[in-house]
Amino acid sequence: MLSLKESTDICKKNGFSSFITEQNANPKLAKSIGYYNAGFSLAPAKLSGYNVCAGSTPKCRIGCLGNFGRTEFLPKILQSRINRTRFLFKNQKLFFDVVEPQLMAVQRKAERLKLPVAFRCDILSDLQWHKIQPRIFESFPNWKFYGYTKIRSKIDSFLSGKNPVYQLYSFNEKTKLDYVKSLLKLGVNVAIPFYCKTTLKPTIPSSWQGLPVINGDLTDLRFKDKSGYIVGLKCKLPKSRIKAVKALKASKGFFQAV
Repeated sequence: MLSLKESTDICKKNGFSSFITEQNANPKLAKSIGYYNAGFSLAPAKLSGYNVCAGSTPKCRIGCLGNFGRTEFLPKILQSRINRTRFLFKNQKLFFDVVEPQLMAVQRKAERLKLPVAFRCDILSDLQWHKIQPRIFESFPNWKFYGYTKIRSKIDSFLSGKNPVYQLYSFNEKTKLDYVKSLLKLGVNVAIPFYCKTTLKPTIPSSWQGLPVINGDLTDLRFKDKSGYIVGLKCKLPKSRIKAVKALKASKGFFQAV
């Protein structure tokens, strides 16, 4: 196995510092009391030249988390994500050898803090990690892997036990209400971003379409949620009101008004 320094040096030569996004570097992961949380932050959709979000739609790309936060002001963050993504696809056989020392470092940090590890492989992407990098799950069987997906086959493989990543479905403007209800009956939660139609401010209702909603912004540990619920998320919009209004109009149903 490579040393952590050797692994880090390879990453730096390819235009990024690490494959791992630590919980102190991501506001969502930071909301993970009781776990040491980390994950992979790739460049969403096709920004890298490789499609990492097979189920994405034009409207969800408008509201993608990867477009907001520090990325709005620090282009180097996006470039690091792009470089990371390109390395993954160009070096799939080498990828695990490079990332393993970094994953082991996460394990050591968690052990020092006496915390279990929660790992989100797809912070900004939607890949079939159990197919392209199964060694991650074989090497860290005690970790809690989880993620959001728009790919229905990933939901099916999770329900059948073939996908070790806890999955909840990400709603988009093409999702039918009947499909949402069918998932809830199977115990699969559905994540939906909401905003107030009067103030245009992000909000989370107590119910939607007669279905119960839980607050998904309190924590990122989705595997701890009760099953059969809508996971309400405050829609992420540009800080500029003009840009926010434009994004809401363009989303055409991806963000749900309440």
